[in-house]
Amino acid sequence: MNRPPGKLTKEQDGYKVVFERILNHSIERVWDAITNPEKLKIWFTDFEMKPERGSPIRIIFRDAAKTVTTGEILEMIPPHKFVWTWEGELAKWELFDQGNDTCRLVLSYSKLSDQYAVGAASGFHTILDRLELMLGGEKRSYPFGTEENDPVQLELKEAYGKIIYDIYPELEAFHPVVLERAYQVPIKKVWAALTVKELLKQWYFDFSDQFKLEVGHVFEWKAGPPDGTQWLHRGKILEIINEKKLVHTWEYPGYSGQAKLTWEVSKISENETHLKLLFEFIEPFDFKEDALRRKNFAEGWRHIVNKSLPEFLQKRN
Repeated sequence: MNRPPGKLTKEQDGYKVVFERILNHSIERVWDAITNPEKLKIWFTDFEMKPERGSPIRIIFRDAAKTVTTGEILEMIPPHKFVWTWEGELAKWELFDQGNDTCRLVLSYSKLSDQYAVGAASGFHTILDRLELMLGGEKRSYPFGTEENDPVQLELKEAYGKIIYDIYPELEAFHPVVLERAYQVPIKKVWAALTVKELLKQWYFDFSDQFKLEVGHVFEWKAGPPDGTQWLHRGKILEIINEKKLVHTWEYPGYSGQAKLTWEVSKISENETHLKLLFEFIEPFDFKEDALRRKNFAEGWRHIVNKSLPEFLQKRN
Protein backbone atom coordinates (compact mmCIF):
# COMPACT_ATOMS: atom_id res chain seq x y z
CA MET A 1 0.00 0.00 0.00
CA ASN A 2 1.96 2.99 -1.30
CA ARG A 3 -0.59 5.68 -0.42
CA PRO A 4 -2.19 6.43 2.98
CA PRO A 5 -5.20 4.20 3.63
CA GLY A 6 -8.72 5.52 3.82
CA LYS A 7 -10.26 5.84 7.29
CA LEU A 8 -13.38 3.79 7.97
CA THR A 9 -15.94 4.90 10.55
CA LYS A 10 -19.35 3.60 11.55
CA GLU A 11 -22.15 6.14 11.08
CA GLN A 12 -25.90 5.97 11.79
CA ASP A 13 -26.66 5.17 8.15
CA GLY A 14 -23.81 2.70 7.60
CA TYR A 15 -20.06 2.73 7.27
CA LYS A 16 -18.10 5.59 5.71
CA VAL A 17 -14.57 5.61 4.31
CA VAL A 18 -12.70 8.88 3.77
CA PHE A 19 -9.61 9.32 1.61
CA GLU A 20 -7.43 12.40 1.36
CA ARG A 21 -4.73 12.88 -1.27
CA ILE A 22 -2.58 15.75 -2.48
CA LEU A 23 -2.42 15.73 -6.28
CA ASN A 24 0.26 17.59 -8.21
CA HIS A 25 -2.20 18.79 -10.83
CA SER A 26 -4.40 21.87 -11.16
CA ILE A 27 -7.86 21.75 -9.64
CA GLU A 28 -9.39 22.24 -13.10
CA ARG A 29 -7.56 19.22 -14.49
CA VAL A 30 -8.59 16.98 -11.61
CA TRP A 31 -12.18 18.24 -11.84
CA ASP A 32 -12.27 17.26 -15.50
CA ALA A 33 -10.86 13.83 -14.64
CA ILE A 34 -13.56 13.03 -12.05
CA THR A 35 -16.56 14.43 -13.97
CA ASN A 36 -15.85 13.81 -17.65
CA PRO A 37 -17.16 10.38 -18.79
CA GLU A 38 -14.37 10.13 -21.36
CA LYS A 39 -11.79 10.49 -18.59
CA LEU A 40 -13.70 8.32 -16.12
CA LYS A 41 -13.63 5.40 -18.55
CA ILE A 42 -9.83 5.41 -18.40
CA TRP A 43 -9.27 5.22 -14.64
CA PHE A 44 -12.67 4.05 -13.33
CA THR A 45 -15.15 2.45 -15.74
CA ASP A 46 -17.82 3.41 -18.25
CA PHE A 47 -20.12 6.20 -17.02
CA GLU A 48 -23.18 7.45 -18.85
CA MET A 49 -24.42 10.79 -17.45
CA LYS A 50 -24.84 14.48 -18.11
CA PRO A 51 -22.62 16.74 -15.99
CA GLU A 52 -25.51 18.44 -14.20
CA ARG A 53 -27.47 18.13 -10.98
CA GLY A 54 -30.32 15.62 -11.16
CA SER A 55 -28.82 13.65 -14.03
CA PRO A 56 -29.21 9.88 -13.79
CA ILE A 57 -25.99 7.88 -13.92
CA ARG A 58 -25.37 4.50 -15.49
CA ILE A 59 -22.18 2.84 -14.25
CA ILE A 60 -21.30 -0.14 -16.40
CA PHE A 61 -19.05 -2.94 -15.18
CA ARG A 62 -16.62 -4.61 -17.55
CA ASP A 63 -17.62 -8.17 -16.80
CA ALA A 64 -18.93 -10.53 -19.47
CA ALA A 65 -22.54 -9.48 -18.77
CA LYS A 66 -21.66 -5.75 -18.83
CA THR A 67 -23.57 -5.33 -15.58
CA VAL A 68 -25.31 -1.96 -15.29
CA THR A 69 -25.68 -0.13 -11.96
CA THR A 70 -27.38 3.21 -11.43
CA GLY A 71 -27.17 6.43 -9.46
CA GLU A 72 -27.95 10.14 -9.61
CA ILE A 73 -25.97 13.36 -9.44
CA LEU A 74 -27.06 15.22 -6.30
CA GLU A 75 -24.68 18.17 -6.37
CA MET A 76 -22.20 19.65 -8.82
CA ILE A 77 -20.29 22.82 -7.98
CA PRO A 78 -17.37 23.21 -10.44
CA PRO A 79 -14.54 22.78 -9.70
CA HIS A 80 -15.06 21.96 -6.03
CA LYS A 81 -17.79 19.45 -5.27
CA PHE A 82 -19.26 16.45 -7.07
CA VAL A 83 -21.79 14.31 -5.18
CA TRP A 84 -23.62 11.26 -6.54
CA THR A 85 -25.44 8.17 -5.39
CA TRP A 86 -24.61 4.62 -6.42
CA GLU A 87 -27.15 1.89 -5.68
CA GLY A 88 -28.05 3.53 -2.35
CA GLU A 89 -24.48 4.47 -1.42
CA LEU A 90 -23.12 8.02 -1.51
CA ALA A 91 -19.94 9.39 -3.10
CA LYS A 92 -18.78 12.91 -2.27
CA TRP A 93 -15.74 14.24 -4.13
CA GLU A 94 -14.31 17.55 -2.89
CA LEU A 95 -11.40 19.49 -4.38
CA PHE A 96 -9.42 22.27 -2.68
CA ASP A 97 -6.98 24.46 -4.61
CA GLN A 98 -3.54 24.40 -2.99
CA GLY A 99 -1.88 26.72 -5.52
CA ASN A 100 1.11 25.97 -7.77
CA ASP A 101 -0.92 23.50 -9.86
CA THR A 102 -1.66 21.38 -6.80
CA CYS A 103 -4.98 20.43 -5.24
CA ARG A 104 -6.26 18.38 -2.33
CA LEU A 105 -8.81 15.68 -3.05
CA VAL A 106 -11.13 14.40 -0.31
CA LEU A 107 -13.35 11.46 -1.20
CA SER A 108 -16.04 10.39 1.26
CA TYR A 109 -17.89 7.21 0.35
CA SER A 110 -20.70 6.37 2.75
CA LYS A 111 -23.92 4.47 3.48
CA LEU A 112 -22.01 1.21 3.18
CA SER A 113 -23.49 -2.01 4.52
CA ASP A 114 -21.45 -4.40 6.68
CA GLN A 115 -21.01 -6.67 3.69
CA TYR A 116 -19.28 -4.11 1.48
CA ALA A 117 -17.40 -1.87 3.94
CA VAL A 118 -13.92 -3.39 3.66
CA GLY A 119 -14.23 -4.20 -0.04
CA ALA A 120 -15.29 -0.65 -0.85
CA ALA A 121 -12.40 0.78 1.17
CA SER A 122 -9.78 -1.28 -0.66
CA GLY A 123 -11.58 -0.89 -3.98
CA PHE A 124 -11.65 2.92 -3.88
CA HIS A 125 -8.03 2.94 -2.75
CA THR A 126 -7.18 1.21 -6.05
CA ILE A 127 -9.48 3.51 -8.02
CA LEU A 128 -7.73 6.58 -6.61
CA ASP A 129 -4.34 5.06 -7.45
CA ARG A 130 -5.56 4.68 -11.03
CA LEU A 131 -6.80 8.27 -11.07
CA GLU A 132 -3.29 9.43 -10.18
CA LEU A 133 -1.80 7.25 -12.90
CA MET A 134 -4.19 8.69 -15.47
CA LEU A 135 -3.37 12.24 -14.38
CA GLY A 136 0.28 11.33 -14.84
CA GLY A 137 -0.30 10.29 -18.44
CA GLU A 138 -1.36 6.63 -18.18
CA LYS A 139 -3.94 5.76 -20.87
CA ARG A 140 -4.57 2.13 -19.94
CA SER A 141 -8.12 1.21 -18.91
CA TYR A 142 -9.00 -1.48 -16.34
CA PRO A 143 -11.34 -4.49 -16.16
CA PHE A 144 -13.58 -2.91 -13.51
CA GLY A 145 -15.91 -5.43 -11.86
CA THR A 146 -13.83 -8.49 -12.75
CA GLU A 147 -10.97 -8.22 -10.25
CA GLU A 148 -12.52 -9.74 -7.13
CA ASN A 149 -9.94 -12.55 -7.00
CA ASP A 150 -7.01 -10.66 -8.48
CA PRO A 151 -4.00 -11.38 -6.19
CA VAL A 152 -3.04 -7.70 -5.95
CA GLN A 153 -6.58 -6.70 -4.97
CA LEU A 154 -6.84 -9.55 -2.46
CA GLU A 155 -3.57 -8.48 -0.86
CA LEU A 156 -4.79 -4.88 -0.56
CA LYS A 157 -8.09 -6.05 0.92
CA GLU A 158 -6.18 -8.10 3.49
CA ALA A 159 -4.08 -5.03 4.35
CA TYR A 160 -7.24 -3.02 4.98
CA GLY A 161 -8.66 -5.89 7.01
CA LYS A 162 -5.68 -5.84 9.36
CA ILE A 163 -6.54 -2.21 10.16
CA ILE A 164 -10.31 -2.48 10.24
CA TYR A 165 -11.13 -5.84 11.84
CA ASP A 166 -9.56 -4.96 15.17
CA ILE A 167 -11.86 -1.93 15.36
CA TYR A 168 -14.98 -3.53 13.85
CA PRO A 169 -14.69 -7.32 14.34
CA GLU A 170 -18.30 -7.76 13.21
CA LEU A 171 -17.11 -7.14 9.65
CA GLU A 172 -14.89 -10.24 9.61
CA ALA A 173 -17.78 -12.55 8.79
CA PHE A 174 -18.40 -10.88 5.43
CA HIS A 175 -14.91 -11.35 4.06
CA PRO A 176 -13.74 -14.86 3.21
CA VAL A 177 -10.13 -15.95 3.10
CA VAL A 178 -9.17 -16.59 -0.54
CA LEU A 179 -5.81 -18.05 -1.56
CA GLU A 180 -4.57 -19.31 -4.91
CA ARG A 181 -1.34 -21.04 -5.86
CA ALA A 182 0.14 -23.18 -8.61
CA TYR A 183 2.13 -26.33 -7.76
CA GLN A 184 4.57 -28.11 -10.07
CA VAL A 185 2.81 -31.40 -9.42
CA PRO A 186 0.24 -33.45 -11.40
CA ILE A 187 -3.37 -32.88 -10.39
CA LYS A 188 -3.80 -36.50 -9.21
CA LYS A 189 -1.14 -36.00 -6.55
CA VAL A 190 -2.64 -32.72 -5.32
CA TRP A 191 -6.13 -34.26 -5.16
CA ALA A 192 -4.80 -37.26 -3.24
CA ALA A 193 -3.10 -34.95 -0.73
CA LEU A 194 -6.45 -33.22 -0.13
CA THR A 195 -8.61 -36.34 0.16
CA VAL A 196 -6.63 -39.39 1.37
CA LYS A 197 -6.63 -39.48 5.17
CA GLU A 198 -3.27 -41.26 5.42
CA LEU A 199 -1.72 -38.40 3.44
CA LEU A 200 -3.73 -35.63 5.11
CA LYS A 201 -2.25 -36.35 8.53
CA GLN A 202 1.26 -35.88 7.15
CA TRP A 203 0.80 -32.19 6.30
CA TYR A 204 -2.67 -31.08 7.48
CA PHE A 205 -4.79 -32.66 10.23
CA ASP A 206 -5.14 -36.17 11.58
CA PHE A 207 -8.76 -37.12 10.92
CA SER A 208 -8.11 -40.65 12.20
CA ASP A 209 -10.65 -43.21 10.95
CA GLN A 210 -13.56 -40.75 10.93
CA PHE A 211 -12.83 -39.16 7.58
CA LYS A 212 -14.71 -40.60 4.60
CA LEU A 213 -14.97 -39.06 1.18
CA GLU A 214 -18.78 -39.16 1.09
CA VAL A 215 -21.30 -36.32 0.76
CA GLY A 216 -23.15 -35.93 4.07
CA HIS A 217 -20.38 -37.53 6.11
CA VAL A 218 -19.69 -35.78 9.45
CA PHE A 219 -16.19 -35.96 10.90
CA GLU A 220 -14.29 -34.43 13.84
CA TRP A 221 -10.69 -33.65 14.66
CA LYS A 222 -8.64 -31.77 17.23
CA ALA A 223 -6.02 -29.17 16.42
CA GLY A 224 -4.21 -26.25 18.01
CA PRO A 225 -0.74 -24.99 18.92
CA PRO A 226 1.50 -27.55 20.67
CA ASP A 227 1.47 -25.55 23.90
CA GLY A 228 -2.09 -24.24 23.60
CA THR A 229 -5.73 -25.27 23.45
CA GLN A 230 -6.54 -28.27 21.29
CA TRP A 231 -9.80 -27.20 19.66
CA LEU A 232 -12.44 -29.75 18.73
CA HIS A 233 -13.47 -29.20 15.10
CA ARG A 234 -16.43 -30.64 13.22
CA GLY A 235 -17.11 -30.77 9.49
CA LYS A 236 -19.76 -32.11 7.16
CA ILE A 237 -18.93 -32.88 3.55
CA LEU A 238 -21.22 -30.92 1.21
CA GLU A 239 -19.80 -31.52 -2.28
CA ILE A 240 -17.27 -33.72 -4.04
CA ILE A 241 -16.27 -33.47 -7.69
CA ASN A 242 -13.40 -35.87 -8.33
CA GLU A 243 -10.12 -34.07 -8.99
CA LYS A 244 -11.97 -30.73 -9.05
CA LYS A 245 -13.69 -29.69 -5.84
CA LEU A 246 -14.12 -30.65 -2.17
CA VAL A 247 -16.44 -28.64 0.10
CA HIS A 248 -17.22 -29.11 3.79
CA THR A 249 -18.47 -27.11 6.75
CA TRP A 250 -16.19 -26.00 9.59
CA GLU A 251 -17.38 -25.42 13.16
CA TYR A 252 -16.37 -25.74 16.80
CA PRO A 253 -18.82 -27.74 18.95
CA GLY A 254 -19.83 -25.65 21.96
CA TYR A 255 -19.08 -22.34 20.23
CA SER A 256 -21.21 -20.19 17.97
CA GLY A 257 -20.41 -19.76 14.29
CA GLN A 258 -19.87 -21.80 11.17
CA ALA A 259 -17.67 -21.54 8.10
CA LYS A 260 -17.44 -23.37 4.78
CA LEU A 261 -14.17 -24.57 3.28
CA THR A 262 -13.79 -25.12 -0.46
CA TRP A 263 -10.76 -26.66 -2.13
CA GLU A 264 -10.71 -26.34 -5.93
CA VAL A 265 -8.04 -27.78 -8.19
CA SER A 266 -7.60 -27.44 -11.94
CA LYS A 267 -5.06 -28.78 -14.41
CA ILE A 268 -2.65 -26.25 -15.87
CA SER A 269 -0.49 -28.86 -17.59
CA GLU A 270 0.49 -32.49 -17.05
CA ASN A 271 2.83 -31.49 -14.24
CA GLU A 272 1.28 -28.28 -12.94
CA THR A 273 -1.89 -27.79 -10.87
CA HIS A 274 -3.73 -24.67 -9.79
CA LEU A 275 -5.30 -24.67 -6.33
CA LYS A 276 -7.83 -22.24 -4.91
CA LEU A 277 -8.84 -22.19 -1.24
CA LEU A 278 -12.00 -20.39 -0.17
CA PHE A 279 -12.85 -20.14 3.54
CA GLU A 280 -16.23 -18.43 3.94
CA PHE A 281 -17.82 -17.31 7.21
CA ILE A 282 -21.43 -18.47 7.07
CA GLU A 283 -22.18 -17.42 10.67
CA PRO A 284 -19.69 -15.31 12.69
CA PHE A 285 -17.56 -17.17 15.22
CA ASP A 286 -17.40 -15.95 18.82
CA PHE A 287 -15.41 -12.67 18.73
CA LYS A 288 -14.52 -13.06 22.41
CA GLU A 289 -12.32 -16.01 21.48
CA ASP A 290 -9.21 -14.52 19.88
CA ALA A 291 -8.27 -17.86 18.35
CA LEU A 292 -11.49 -17.75 16.30
CA ARG A 293 -10.79 -14.33 14.79
CA ARG A 294 -10.39 -14.04 11.05
CA LYS A 295 -6.75 -12.89 11.28
CA ASN A 296 -5.78 -16.26 12.75
CA PHE A 297 -7.61 -18.19 10.04
CA ALA A 298 -5.96 -16.05 7.35
CA GLU A 299 -2.50 -16.62 8.83
CA GLY A 300 -3.13 -20.34 9.25
CA TRP A 301 -4.41 -20.87 5.72
CA ARG A 302 -1.50 -18.92 4.24
CA HIS A 303 0.90 -21.21 6.10
CA ILE A 304 -0.92 -24.32 4.89
CA VAL A 305 -1.23 -23.27 1.23
CA ASN A 306 2.21 -21.66 0.91
CA LYS A 307 4.33 -23.91 3.13
CA SER A 308 2.84 -27.13 4.52
CA LEU A 309 1.17 -28.40 1.36
CA PRO A 310 3.92 -27.48 -1.17
CA GLU A 311 6.65 -28.94 1.06
CA PHE A 312 4.67 -32.18 1.36
CA LEU A 313 4.01 -32.32 -2.39
CA GLN A 314 7.68 -31.72 -3.14
CA LYS A 315 8.73 -34.61 -0.93
CA ARG A 316 6.29 -36.99 -2.68
CA ASN A 317 6.98 -35.80 -6.21
